[in-house]
Amino acid sequence: MCKIRVYLSKIDRQLNQSMYNDLLQVISRKTRERCHRFKREENALHTLYGELILRHVLTQQFAFKNDEVEILKKESGKPYIKGFPIHYNISHSKDYVACAFSEQEVGIDIELVREVDLKIAKNYFCQSECDDLFAKGSDQRVDYFFALWTLKESYMKWSGRGMSIPLDSFCFNIIDGKAFVTGTNCEVTPFFKQFYFDGYKASVCSMIENFEVEVKDICIGNMRFE
Repeated sequence: MCKIRVYLSKIDRQLNQSMYNDLLQVISRKTRERCHRFKREENALHTLYGELILRHVLTQQFAFKNDEVEILKKESGKPYIKGFPIHYNISHSKDYVACAFSEQEVGIDIELVREVDLKIAKNYFCQSECDDLFAKGSDQRVDYFFALWTLKESYMKWSGRGMSIPLDSFCFNIIDGKAFVTGTNCEVTPFFKQFYFDGYKASVCSMIENFEVEVKDICIGNMRFE
């Protein structure tokens, strides 16, 4: 059975300025410039951590040298590693950044499960998803909302088209913990897995049927780039 590896890193909010500046030198110039442009520190840390995880895995698991890593973008805007067959996708939410690696196209989304105005579902979900959501008991609705939300995001990121796909143009049905999608107009139907960690919901999308998700935690102090 094929495994999709997901590397999770919790952001160190006590990161001192000297360490932060050193880590900026590890990533690409373009990403470094993006970090400098962010007004919110959290956005800069999310972007920094995403590329640090990517570079750590490439140098430690795939024998890259850090200066050999060249990140390019497809016409759709989805990033990839030049001359490398492994696919990856990055997601972040609040205190965590995740990076999924797979032999085929992959999409991942993570979200902190938190109180939310469920009325927004009517603006973003298709009718059947809204019906399923509000049919749940009041104590289950928030969790189900984020199950649907992360599934939708993971699919859009897998496809490479992102937010250009209207959220209500395709629908999910979750039966016995398994997610099924309809209305995608794709030549192939992707598959999904979901998991929880530390109060967060995560969804992974892949063309690989019956794939497993292997989650690995990694802290900033254990990352290596050579």
